[in-house]
Amino acid sequence: MAEGAYIRLEAVAFSALIQDRALDWEPPMADLMQKPENAGFVWRRLQYVFRLPDPRQFQKFDTSWEPAERELLTRFVAHARSLASASLLGAGDNVRLSFEDFTNVSITSDLSPPDVTTGFLAMLRQCYADGEEAAFSKVRKVLSKRLAEAGVTEALDVVNQWRKAHAKLRNKSLEEQVQERMIEDGLMPGPAHGPDSNVVRDPSTPHKLLLAFQYGGLIHWGKHRSALSALRNEPFIAGMSEMAMRAAALDFAHFYLGFAVLLEHALGASPQLPGPTSGPPASPGLP
Repeated sequence: MAEGAYIRLEAVAFSALIQDRALDWEPPMADLMQKPENAGFVWRRLQYVFRLPDPRQFQKFDTSWEPAERELLTRFVAHARSLASASLLGAGDNVRLSFEDFTNVSITSDLSPPDVTTGFLAMLRQCYADGEEAAFSKVRKVLSKRLAEAGVTEALDVVNQWRKAHAKLRNKSLEEQVQERMIEDGLMPGPAHGPDSNVVRDPSTPHKLLLAFQYGGLIHWGKHRSALSALRNEPFIAGMSEMAMRAAALDFAHFYLGFAVLLEHALGASPQLPGPTSGPPASPGLP
């Protein structure tokens, strides 16, 4: 090889194999998205890990919704529609690592503008944060209570599937869970856990990453700013943390769109939803 010549190596994660998997059902609210083709990237992974049933097939049941309950559920659905049209869902945010002589590493990024990212995280917070009035945790509890009262156990089991999936997404990234499932299925070399695991781990859990970025500077310069500073202290970890946070935000956004469709069916054929709520544009992206 001539002196000064370079070899270009390109590699993809084992989890890229999942993109060859057919969708179990079409992504929810894709018709509202600026780039609906991006939704399949997330939903192939969500479906592979959690095996969630199609929310469009959720069982209707008879119940007398209290006005406050209906308002709560329809608010979640209306806000999810706004989230579906956010520009961040169609963005192509990325961080690139370049190695020279396997020693020096240069990091470049192409990320959505700060106002777009912050706007999207503020919109997502209304579904994600338990303290929000129409958060996933609250609407899920209302629906579960009504299903239990009506004795609709099969539908209640479906809602519990979504509840458990949400909890797992908070504690471990979807990418990590995809790799662990692939090892279990013999599609990736193991082991899935322990010090010798081949699973590529994120710098922190999705929940901690979202807290650090949201309340460490993007939405509030609050008590999590030291956590964000620690993530940004080293360039490589900073780049990985940035992308892991954005990936988590997108995963949760698509998850909430699916649950909103489930709520539409629970409410009935004509829930009289308002139009998209006003708010700053966001820009989810990343496949």
